[in-house]
Amino acid sequence: MTASTKLRVAGYVHVVVAVLCVGFVIGALVGPAVSRADEDPAPIGEGVVAVEDGYRLVPTSPVLDPDGGRFSFQIQDQTGEPITGYEELHERQLHLIVVSRDLTEFHHVHPQLDRTGTWVIELPALRPGPYRAITDFWVTDGPRLALGVDLQVPGDNQPAVLAHPSTISRVDGYDVTLAATTGPTGEMTATLTVRRDGQAVQPEPYLGANGHLVAIRAGDLAYAHVHPDEDADHDPEDRSVRFEANLDSAGRYGLFFDFRHNGAVHTATFTFDQTPVTDPVDMEMS
Repeated sequence: MTASTKLRVAGYVHVVVAVLCVGFVIGALVGPAVSRADEDPAPIGEGVVAVEDGYRLVPTSPVLDPDGGRFSFQIQDQTGEPITGYEELHERQLHLIVVSRDLTEFHHVHPQLDRTGTWVIELPALRPGPYRAITDFWVTDGPRLALGVDLQVPGDNQPAVLAHPSTISRVDGYDVTLAATTGPTGEMTATLTVRRDGQAVQPEPYLGANGHLVAIRAGDLAYAHVHPDEDADHDPEDRSVRFEANLDSAGRYGLFFDFRHNGAVHTATFTFDQTPVTDPVDMEMS
């Protein structure tokens, strides 16, 4: 297996990630990558670096207010000038993920771009501790990039522990079940079903899809944003959302499933263990 961990996706895709200490940045230069067979190119940077191809993610401050509030940043080009031209990706020009390093707090939000080329967002209150800000965007007449930086929320940090793997998540009165199958070379099919009061409900379109699945690997926080396989033939009575991906790196992942119902967006969280993966070359030689 190569040092670069790739995540190839059959549907829509987003990717993003970042870094806290310099030593950790150097050690995490590669992470899951995502690609799409049709219109979206795989993002450069794989979400594990703050600088790629001369483009840089620069926060106004690396410190966030624990009570919530304004977070701003720029995407700068090779000359240090802020980028102002972006292509739309899944109904937004830029997607921002703010996630705690222990993977127990997760926010997928969409900042606004002002006239100076600065992105601005009002964040909710955050538990003290280290976080990662992750961006996914496509520069007009330029590359699609996945860049990120690490941030800190001051205060008494009480790290939480990522839950053991489970196939059910309860959020806001909904029960969401995960059915996942894996193959020897990292292929994974994840089917998610949302129920309320015991009855399956149909997720509503959100950002151009019926749901979004984010996978973040514990440890280095390598990240991928996977969109559902909506081209496959499905039973019209089946209200589940299916994702197909290729996780060719074994490890523990936090999975975050964004779905909308009755006009509100909810996030179901899971812990998923990807079993050891066999390199296709090794399989051919055995």
